[in-house]
Amino acid sequence: MFLKKYGKAIVAVIGAALTIAYGALNGDQHIDPEEGVQIAIAGSTAVGVYLVPLVPEYRWAKTAVAAMLAVLQVLATVILGGLDQSEWIALVLAALTVLGVGVAPAVSDNGVGSSRAIDGTVVR
Repeated sequence: MFLKKYGKAIVAVIGAALTIAYGALNGDQHIDPEEGVQIAIAGSTAVGVYLVPLVPEYRWAKTAVAAMLAVLQVLATVILGGLDQSEWIALVLAALTVLGVGVAPAVSDNGVGSSRAIDGTVVR
């Protein structure tokens, strides 16, 4: 039940944790400003995915939050430091987070699920 209700948020938290671990353990074992921005965006993704409720009209809202922040992650990475081999991994983590949030289940407190209406019918 816990995974069915909070699946999208759990995936976003895992993505943030992996981004933090990668930033802290990559290269010089020090979080530089660019990595700090990447971590802040990943944390914001996790919080945003958790806080945005699912409503019947916008069942894709949690995925949209993750996608918008992933685009911000790409822009921040490219603008702040340019792309090198280590930045690609951070961008892959952002993309995997969006994909994971997109497929993970979730149900808001209002009873609306990410793939089922309140009456139980499947919504595509």
